[in-house]
Amino acid sequence: MIFDISVLNPSNLLYVLKGIFWTLFLTFVSIGLGLVLGSVLAFGEVYLPPPFSYIFRIIGEILRGIPLMLLFLILYFGFNLGMALSAILGLGLRSASYQGQIFRSSLEAISAGQMHAGLSLGMTKFQVFKEILVPQALRIMIPGWTNEFITVLKDTSIAFVLGVMDIMTRADFIARSVGRYLEIYIFIALIYFVLVKISMSSLNNLYEKIRIPGLGEKR
Repeated sequence: MIFDISVLNPSNLLYVLKGIFWTLFLTFVSIGLGLVLGSVLAFGEVYLPPPFSYIFRIIGEILRGIPLMLLFLILYFGFNLGMALSAILGLGLRSASYQGQIFRSSLEAISAGQMHAGLSLGMTKFQVFKEILVPQALRIMIPGWTNEFITVLKDTSIAFVLGVMDIMTRADFIARSVGRYLEIYIFIALIYFVLVKISMSSLNNLYEKIRIPGLGEKR
């Protein structure tokens, strides 16, 4: 039989679905870490003078150039970190390199006069960045950040190489146990599809609610 529906029995499905917690946990913690580190990379690249700005740019390029699975293995075996911590740091660091670029583009879409105005009032560059520019940049970057969120969500599946008990790891365990892969993997694909659609819809609705018309839009 090409497709055996009996494999998708309640016991197996429940076992796999329990992994959604780890999938979402890895996604939210990693994307949050990436946002914080990415904002630092963006600040350094945009507002620090050379050679410091070059250093931040090179760090981002290095992180974008390393395959995610290799980054996992470096953190896990090279630094003897735990499975979950290696996955979070790997996803977070890689995401930071891309979120930094999204953040940088958002900052560049804001009038440079706002930085000059803040400095003229006696504020430091970091104060202007934190109190004036970041709130605007966060609104502008939501469309690009949505794509990065979806990427991180799907990339959590690679954490199965570390043994993190997300839905991919649990699905692989069931598939090996029963010797049926097609049915289980199709079910997992549907789960990821639903998670992606819910995430995209939620973030698009958020953007429509908090966007400021004209801010960051090309004229």
